[in-house]
Amino acid sequence: MPIVTPDSLETSLKHGKFDPVYFLFGEEEFLIDEALDRIMAATVDESTRSFNFDLMYGSEISVNDIVERSMAYPLMADRRVVVVREIDRTFALRGKPEENSPFGRYMNTPAPTTILIITAAIADFLTKGKNGPGAKAPYNLIVNHAAAVQFKKIYDREIPSWTASRIKARGKEITPDAVELFVGYVGASLRVLSNEIEKLFTFVEDRKRITAEDVRAIVGASKVFNVFELQKSVGMKNLELAAEIAERMLRAGEPAQLILTMLTRYFTILWRLIELRSRAKDQNEMARSLGISPFFLNEYIAALSRYPMAHLRNAFEALLHADIVMKTTNMEIPLVMQTMLIAIIRGEPMRGIPSAIYEAAFG
Repeated sequence: MPIVTPDSLETSLKHGKFDPVYFLFGEEEFLIDEALDRIMAATVDESTRSFNFDLMYGSEISVNDIVERSMAYPLMADRRVVVVREIDRTFALRGKPEENSPFGRYMNTPAPTTILIITAAIADFLTKGKNGPGAKAPYNLIVNHAAAVQFKKIYDREIPSWTASRIKARGKEITPDAVELFVGYVGASLRVLSNEIEKLFTFVEDRKRITAEDVRAIVGASKVFNVFELQKSVGMKNLELAAEIAERMLRAGEPAQLILTMLTRYFTILWRLIELRSRAKDQNEMARSLGISPFFLNEYIAALSRYPMAHLRNAFEALLHADIVMKTTNMEIPLVMQTMLIAIIRGEPMRGIPSAIYEAAFG
């Protein structure tokens, strides 16, 4: 059977169309867990759950255990549901079943009264062939006969658009500056982002639009001195303003690591923008590739004009240097931050830092 998308799975569940075997795999465990919950919500009869539901883990079972549980008849219900999490551990610990094994035969002819849901947090068993993606043994026993759903990795540059899409799917909009601020504060963990989205929805109640003010009220710091104002001032090479904003943010309790992370992301976008400008003419396409809103693209383009290649390299060195100093010395963080900003904006190496640390980081 062909590998289907998460959206296709969602559509089939909404229409009450169930497959006898599901295989949920990929690198995003949070999305796999969500899909598993949705399938179970649609297929498990809560009134007979204690009789007709089995949850097993790959490190604790054999493939024969899977077959035995799946072949059992439901009690007082039309079907039973068997969930096998981390089947890759079963294969790793107890060997790989063949086509003519009990497991292979079950995959070819699954029990009509059982829904078997298998998960694996891996993606490296797929191969490319003339007829599209396939799978190496023993995963081909599953993929060829199951509704296989792949959950591909969501990269950091895709997190803002993923967040906005998730909010939109639930009936609300988030402004471009709000989603940038939200991701900056929360980070790239999909599970944590989902939890914080729930907090945002509770906070805004019936309002349909989520703003940067809402984000600051829930997960942010100062309404005036925030990481995006810092990015703007750094992009404009306004050292006095950047130093003031950074100092105010630290004084307000803003984590220094968040500031470093967001500035690293900012300069990574500028670095990627160099290549994109040479081959992508459409601004919306450029913004999508960078993982930012088109609303902010001109701001990044203007900043890039102030940062030649040598200054970009120096900025990355300064950020790495500051991170090492904060983690390995007792130097006051405000001093390290100020020294780092001077180096970035002036395009020169960091000064006033122990030479041994600099040599360890950059040779």
